[in-house]
Amino acid sequence: MPLFLKSKAAAIFLALHAVVLFLALATAGLPLRAEEPRLVALHGLDAAEVRSQGFTLPRPMKVHVYARGAGLRRLGHSRGESPLFAYGWILNATTREVVWQMDVANSRRDRDYLVADQYLDLPAGSYEVYYANHAFGQGLFLAQWTRNLDRRDLPAKLSERPKGFLAAFGADEASLLRQWRKQVGNYGLELYLPGGDPAEVGLFEAPLRWARVVVLLAATRDQGEWQQAFHVQRPVALHVYALGEGSKRRMSDYGWILDARTRKRVWEMTPDLAQYAGGASRNRRQVETIQLPAGDYVATFVTDDSHSPADWTSAPPCDPGLYGLTLSLPKPGDVGALSLRAVPEPGPVLAELVRVGDNQNRSASFGLASDRSVRIYALGEAGDSDMADTAWIEDAAGKRVWEMVKAQTQHAGGAAKNRFVDELVALPKGSYTLHVKTDDSHAYGDWNSSPPRDPEHYGATVYGVK
Repeated sequence: MPLFLKSKAAAIFLALHAVVLFLALATAGLPLRAEEPRLVALHGLDAAEVRSQGFTLPRPMKVHVYARGAGLRRLGHSRGESPLFAYGWILNATTREVVWQMDVANSRRDRDYLVADQYLDLPAGSYEVYYANHAFGQGLFLAQWTRNLDRRDLPAKLSERPKGFLAAFGADEASLLRQWRKQVGNYGLELYLPGGDPAEVGLFEAPLRWARVVVLLAATRDQGEWQQAFHVQRPVALHVYALGEGSKRRMSDYGWILDARTRKRVWEMTPDLAQYAGGASRNRRQVETIQLPAGDYVATFVTDDSHSPADWTSAPPCDPGLYGLTLSLPKPGDVGALSLRAVPEPGPVLAELVRVGDNQNRSASFGLASDRSVRIYALGEAGDSDMADTAWIEDAAGKRVWEMVKAQTQHAGGAAKNRFVDELVALPKGSYTLHVKTDDSHAYGDWNSSPPRDPEHYGATVYGVK
């Protein structure tokens, strides 16, 4: 029997029960089973939202999982999601797929807790055990509610006094946090080895890194951006493992790979290709192998203002340690064909209209001494059918030679209406004027929705291509 999470009274009861059992077995002449050795213990959820541990079985073995968590009693919840807010699971470290997860069906209720107590037969291989506590919930009569647990500001929240109408029912945030503080010490998961020698089982820090990983963009915080440039000497196959946040309409935390020469995206995490990644429905995963020709590339991963390893605002994905973008080479012979580079700096600025506010119509002139390509980076607000805040370039005769068109823009982070373009345009030598025009709302310094990731460049910039 697992010994963790036992109250003093329960411990006394078990001790008496063990004495009675010992006497009964001794009288019958039957052998006593030795205490099961423990392999993994995941506790301390008051300080960390997710705990993890990896282990490797040298041969098929039976393991004993004992976990105590909690969840809502309600019947209705989103399809594919669990109503549990404190629970554990086991991941196959090679395939990254879940082999066991604590849920309502395989747990029994013990007052305010849910207890999973199971024996599992696992094949030889490497596994990762996880335990997460992202929220805390309570119920009153037929009402159920949960609160996110942001451990970055818990001390301040716990110091607040109960207030408001909900405080009378213990349903305000301060009261819920105090109740959670009393229970969180009883959350956790332990893994035992009922047979065999625990010295045979190797332990490692999760997640297990597979072979030939060449780029690892670990998204560790909200409002983040991570980049890595690399050079491909000859055509290679590239395995892409991306884990982020999104919906069927758009991605919020996601990555892409850009051709550094053409500014075209050769791969992107998209709503139609990203699949459910476990936990909350917003967790999305995209796994595929792509072919890259020789050239220079930049891999990027970005996060919005919530739901990341810094604070999971709803249940984390089942592979939380690999949140972000991981690129690897499936063929051992391709290792020498890819090398990392510093992210290239943009070329010289030819014209710049940035930090553009509401109701502005600005322009800047530039000239080209010869035919050449320029890079245009512009951010604006999209309307229902076209751009509400837009940019364009006119030649000396007043003819538009380039324009920001909604259908050719990408999401710029924040509100869905934030859009950007980053493209190369070939222009003949001559004189040009860059224009930026905004409407009466949602621009630099006066956002009526979430701002884009790069607000300081709101407007348009023309760069010379090196």
